[in-house]
Amino acid sequence: MDRRNHRAAADYVRRHCIASALLPAAVGASPEAIARLAKAGVAPQPTYRVTPTAVVSAIGQIGEIAPGEGAEDYFGIAVGPWLRRALVLAEQGEGSGLEAALLDWLAGDLVAALDARAEDALAWGWAHLTRGGRFDRGAAREEVASHWHGWMVGGWAVCLRRFDGHHLATKEIERRRIAHLTAGGDALSANGRLALLDAMSRLDSVLLPFAPHERPTGTPGLFIDEPVRRFGLPWPSFEGLAA
Repeated sequence: MDRRNHRAAADYVRRHCIASALLPAAVGASPEAIARLAKAGVAPQPTYRVTPTAVVSAIGQIGEIAPGEGAEDYFGIAVGPWLRRALVLAEQGEGSGLEAALLDWLAGDLVAALDARAEDALAWGWAHLTRGGRFDRGAAREEVASHWHGWMVGGWAVCLRRFDGHHLATKEIERRRIAHLTAGGDALSANGRLALLDAMSRLDSVLLPFAPHERPTGTPGLFIDEPVRRFGLPWPSFEGLAA
């Protein structure tokens, strides 16, 4: 095991995520209430599991969790708001209807976010959700349902500060815009550099930093760190990025 990288990853998780024992306080609910959400199938699994030999998430890991080895569970900050919404929706009834209610809300929130940035959304990644020239809630419902498993197993909680329409829409729009802005070579005009910096700032506003072993091949590494290096843009360094 690479102890330095394991330590950096574990330190990141403990700084940026919510320990399992503290999740009820972060949500503002009892452990029993959260357990009921888990039983109903609408509470995401831990975002990270940390042991003396491993740090594991849905998108990457360092080391292996040994058989019988205890693990500390941590949740990304997007989980708290999600569980609060689920708890209020649960007041109207539990069971399979709760998952449907959450997906319905997320689809409506995504459509609202796309409508608010319609020109960008059409240009950068979301035109497939239009029907008759308008963003369609049914198409959005299918889209968010396709992300459900990734959210439940903890993958999106590694990535996003919130799991909602604005964060989903912004991540895709700005990733695609940055890819377009950086596709023409290693030189940019002054206006191009400003446009790139603005797009990176919008992307950064919805992202978590990612653990050091995940960042280089994840969205922050590919769409923030790499343009910074390539174009010499001013940007704060990620303090936990592995050497």
